[in-house]
Amino acid sequence: MLRDVLRHPFAFLFTDPWARIDASARSDRVGKVSARAATLVTCLTAALMLVLLRFVVMDPAFQSTVAQGTIDAAYALSEPLGTWLDPYHRLLLSLAWVAGSVTCYFVLPALVVRLVFGLKLRDFYLTPHAYFRHLPFYALLFLPVGLAVLAVAHTPNFQAHYPFYDDAMGWPDRIAWELGYALQFFGLEFFFRGFMLRGVVAELGSMGVMVMVVPYCMIHFGKPLPECLGSILSGLVLGTLAMDTKSIWGGVTIHVAVAWLMDGASLWLKAHAAS
Repeated sequence: MLRDVLRHPFAFLFTDPWARIDASARSDRVGKVSARAATLVTCLTAALMLVLLRFVVMDPAFQSTVAQGTIDAAYALSEPLGTWLDPYHRLLLSLAWVAGSVTCYFVLPALVVRLVFGLKLRDFYLTPHAYFRHLPFYALLFLPVGLAVLAVAHTPNFQAHYPFYDDAMGWPDRIAWELGYALQFFGLEFFFRGFMLRGVVAELGSMGVMVMVVPYCMIHFGKPLPECLGSILSGLVLGTLAMDTKSIWGGVTIHVAVAWLMDGASLWLKAHAAS
């Protein structure tokens, strides 16, 4: 496998997988609906979820309401519980974003899968097909991205963006945040590489990847320019892999590994500069 990647990278990454996808994926129906109706429902759902994400989940007022509501509920249950939770208000703000993101990226699209398409979630690339067999390839994909992260980690723009949660009081809330961060990336991968691709593949075949890449790039607006540009290539590669292997788990692994490396590199450099 790795030999084929090095010898014919474009064919291995795109041409050959697209041919396999187009040969096997097109059909007249997606569960209970026609292929064209599934594409319409998928694109409209995706657009609505991204609007909800942008104007509700990312609204500081929403995050503050969820965080303070959680603390108030804790006080109502037990005074000591509320007293213990109160100092973690900043963590709860970040976890409110995680909860909202997972709702938009996974929970609501999953309802569409079950109620509209009448299919099981595993039909939307949630099964780990040949995951361990492809691990060396995912490691090869991670290597240049990891090196690029380390190369730019010291820049002011990178340090201004990462880590997202920079007010940790200690290791417990740092670990809680990083686990929540990983869960958010599972939702993101399901949304872009599972829900969107499986929903349009019957009608569009491999070109469904192109439909997914545009909004995927746009959610990176506001990030550092190299990351935004890199999202185009990563979207193409991870989208093609998900459609070809019928599994999002390689993308989840790479995304979480890169995210944790970004946070880890930023925290290490800031601690080193402060010492």
